Amino acid sequence: MTGVAGSNGTRTPGRLLLWIALPILGVLACGLLLTSSVGGVRDRVGVIGTQAEPQVVAASRLSFDLASMDGRAADILLIGDATGLGETRAAAYQRFEGYQSDANRQLETLGSGIDQVSAGPQTYLGIENALSQYTQYVSYANYIDDQAPAQGQKLGIPPAGAAQAYDHASSLMNADGTGALALAHNLFLAEQQAESRPSSDGRATILRLLIGCGLLLAFTVVLLVLAQRRLSRAFRRTINPLLALTTVTTLIFGVLLFSALGAARSSYDALDLGGSDSVAALWADRAETAAMNASESRWLLDLSDSDAAAAEQLVFNADESSMTTLPSGNVNTDFHTFLDDDWHMRALITTQPAAQVRAAVVYQVGAVDPGYAAYDGELAQVIGLRQLAFTVGAAHGQAGLATWLWLPWLWMAATIALILLGFAPRLREYR
Repeated sequence: MTGVAGSNGTRTPGRLLLWIALPILGVLACGLLLTSSVGGVRDRVGVIGTQAEPQVVAASRLSFDLASMDGRAADILLIGDATGLGETRAAAYQRFEGYQSDANRQLETLGSGIDQVSAGPQTYLGIENALSQYTQYVSYANYIDDQAPAQGQKLGIPPAGAAQAYDHASSLMNADGTGALALAHNLFLAEQQAESRPSSDGRATILRLLIGCGLLLAFTVVLLVLAQRRLSRAFRRTINPLLALTTVTTLIFGVLLFSALGAARSSYDALDLGGSDSVAALWADRAETAAMNASESRWLLDLSDSDAAAAEQLVFNADESSMTTLPSGNVNTDFHTFLDDDWHMRALITTQPAAQVRAAVVYQVGAVDPGYAAYDGELAQVIGLRQLAFTVGAAHGQAGLATWLWLPWLWMAATIALILLGFAPRLREYR
């Protein structure tokens, strides 16, 4: 009579040992891959939230501050000692100082990581130098303008010396390629490129984990199923309960893992620093419209110089054409209201009689400026909400992966124990 396979032997067959070793190796490979990578994926979320994003936002916010400074500096000269315009010279100067202070704060933030940015130190130094000279010339223009009431200053027509000093300041701010605004934009692009590395590295690691762990888990499950069928035929017994449990728990682990990695990938997508709806991109939009608003004021100052006024009109039109990614809703509506007011303001100027100049200046600081402020306020609210969502997303991204710092170790230990216990009865039959 033929006995049950293996019952008369004393040496464990190599094939049985192989059926035990292969799924254990698959579990170890998957678990060790996870333990060596998940921490890095989680840490990069923290790096994006606490280091990369503040740097990129600071660069785009710096552009907004610089453009706003130049707009207020021009408004100061437009207003002079006039009253009843909707804004006073002192209020415009106070706003100028507010933007200047914020620009200095953004430069301080950028300086902490500037060495990690391509050509960062040179660009940073260029901005500082241009801004320093700019503020000196603006101060000189304001000093000359302060003396204007005794000389009979006309609204919208500052003293020649003040206009000349401001023209030099404006060139330091707005010159193509070398002006503070151009350098700030270059720094923003460089910051985006440099700070995108943690995000791209994190996405690449998640993809490797999805592929690697998916293949290893599939390999392990297939081996466990085949091992049970092999044991069932060889020993004429029913399904091994422990190996069946191991198979089910491995499948559950795989589902949970893919869910966690999918959520992590969604977090990385939400933390994209280069998207058109990112916080940094919205600050860049805000900077662009601040530059448009400043261009309006410079256009009014340049009415006596047709070439300069035409150049400012081209600057405004170019900036307008680049505004293609504004959020829908109130922001977009207010932006077009701002454009409509700009058209009405320019339509007032057909020649240069004092009444028309005054009407245009009133439009700029009394109608267009509040209209621009309404748009700017709406966009600032959107930025605040996006910033909050970004912060929450970064926190959730880290919290969602915290469990996976220890869960793979537990799964490895439990799965290997179940595999060994499942094969233990077969092994005892060879002793």
